[in-house]
Amino acid sequence: MSGRRDRKTIIVFAIIVVAAVAALALAWPPVNAWRLRALFEGPAETPAEAKRGVYPGIDYDFSAWVARSGDNSSADPMHLAAAPEFGDLMGKPAEVSPWQEGPEPADPHAEWKVDAATGATKVARLRSPTVWREPWPHRALTITSPADNALFPPNITAPYVTWEDSQNNLWRITLRKLETRNPKLEPQEDSSSESGAMLWSAVTTERRVRIPDDIWAKVVAAGPNASARIEVRGVNRSCGWWKSRSTIHAAAPVTLLISEDPADNFVVYRLVEPPFINHKTPDMFTRDIRELSPRPFLLGHKQYCFNCHTFSSKSGDTGRVSVQVRYNGKADTLYRTYVAFWDFDRRAGYKAILPFDVQMTTFMAWSPDGMRLATSANQKITAFNPVVHETQSVGQPESDLAVFDTTSGLVCLLPGASEKDVLEIYPSWTPDGKAIVYSSAPAGRHPTATKFDLRIIPYNEGKGGAPRDIPGAAANGRSNFYARFSPDGRWMSFVEADSDSLIKQSSDIYLLPADAVLGGKPAAPRRLESNAAGAADSWHSWSSNSRWLVFASKRDDGIYTRLYMTHIDAVGHASVAVALPVADADERMCYNIPEFVAHAPAVSEPQLYDSVGLGGQTIRVKSSDKADNDPSLD
Repeated sequence: MSGRRDRKTIIVFAIIVVAAVAALALAWPPVNAWRLRALFEGPAETPAEAKRGVYPGIDYDFSAWVARSGDNSSADPMHLAAAPEFGDLMGKPAEVSPWQEGPEPADPHAEWKVDAATGATKVARLRSPTVWREPWPHRALTITSPADNALFPPNITAPYVTWEDSQNNLWRITLRKLETRNPKLEPQEDSSSESGAMLWSAVTTERRVRIPDDIWAKVVAAGPNASARIEVRGVNRSCGWWKSRSTIHAAAPVTLLISEDPADNFVVYRLVEPPFINHKTPDMFTRDIRELSPRPFLLGHKQYCFNCHTFSSKSGDTGRVSVQVRYNGKADTLYRTYVAFWDFDRRAGYKAILPFDVQMTTFMAWSPDGMRLATSANQKITAFNPVVHETQSVGQPESDLAVFDTTSGLVCLLPGASEKDVLEIYPSWTPDGKAIVYSSAPAGRHPTATKFDLRIIPYNEGKGGAPRDIPGAAANGRSNFYARFSPDGRWMSFVEADSDSLIKQSSDIYLLPADAVLGGKPAAPRRLESNAAGAADSWHSWSSNSRWLVFASKRDDGIYTRLYMTHIDAVGHASVAVALPVADADERMCYNIPEFVAHAPAVSEPQLYDSVGLGGQTIRVKSSDKADNDPSLD
């Protein structure tokens, strides 16, 4: 009997122990969370925002070197003072890129060099300017993204919140709902005080947290007359629950605003690994901005460079998409460069061989009716091997404008915009389809000495005419390029830089009323408020409702572009830009050539790849001028 009682006692005791452990396990998370949150209770210090800036680059004094060695490249690393022509950069003559025609090297990626094997002089290597600008670190707890009063489209996925802090190792992030659109219109005694209904709070050891989807849905559901506030507090924790000091730090709170205007749901873009080199095979993706992950649109498969792409319709699933193709693989083929098309209505694709000496047609634009494609023609590109990460120059010694009429199946060089010794590039149709805006500059100059003017020329059924400069975007001492008209016809956006057009740290997006471009009352271009000082803001595309611009920006680090969106209001002012959320914060790729479309392109990646690759159907386009036709193409 005693033995049985002992066994029962042991069993009961074991049950009690298991139950106690289970209860403790269930109670531990909320108890732990409560204890961690308690570390942040009480008054907090909100330090004043420190002055922001970047560390200066290194500036070498080469006078002694020059006197001893006779190396004359120190005065000007680009040799512009002595030789402003196209063929001299950092001691290495320019060469026509093998993108054009001819055999490929045995290894298609043999020129992937970013070190001293560039042909540059020793002095030029040291003096080569870097685009990287190391920002001064925030010593105090500071929210770095989103920016204060950032305006989000209501259909964008939940954003990430990031902050910098050199004094703490544990943070609490809080999201509160506010009742007014802009709380700054109602000053509070303490801007860091906790006010508003709490929507969400979390404690973390990371400096980057994404707002949960269900919480973000509540923020968006509140509508454009409400806003939300992000608050971050930090403590220095040691030994689990204890603080090493009593001080609690608080970042200046950030207000988030929701627009009443949605952006287009989809963006099609390329991912490119810098620096710019001859034999890249970048991939293209479609991103639903309502979700976090993209899907492939057209992959290079280590063989193709699918370059500039453009849709004939903002719907994205009707009309056509055109893609510039460069084949970098090893197969034997006559044409390694061509333009390819996918017709969404016919669900068919094809390659087009144009009747020009050079098949490069990198920059393209569809007419408003989707029937004519304006392209750069006879375009040559010279890429100088980089000395420092993504600091090389990319020049375009030749380019004309041509128009491919898909109805007649003919192409023509546009008279007036296909002049000898003149670069004509970056076409964009006017909203009525009667004229083309493009960039023009004298040919033969070094990229750093090239400054484009924006000009407009009548199409005139392919007969062209006399071009004229666009006031404010020509002869202004800067380079003007990438013109884009808003779908409603009210605005023309374009980019300005100190010189040239590609990989320019000085590039910013500007806006002009379309009437001023089309011959109405002249107006001064206005730099959009969404630009970042000292960082490239360039490739851009309008949403179909003409309320949003998506653009590529290097504001984060000077090297890698990310996609940002800004809202354009009724009078042409831009909102504080917001980043398209990216899951991998350390992704070392550049997002470029974003194209807003309302719907997902109705084609699978394998189907598109098979149609535009070497195995796809080929058509040979004839010139409207019969004298220009190559009989070998008949």
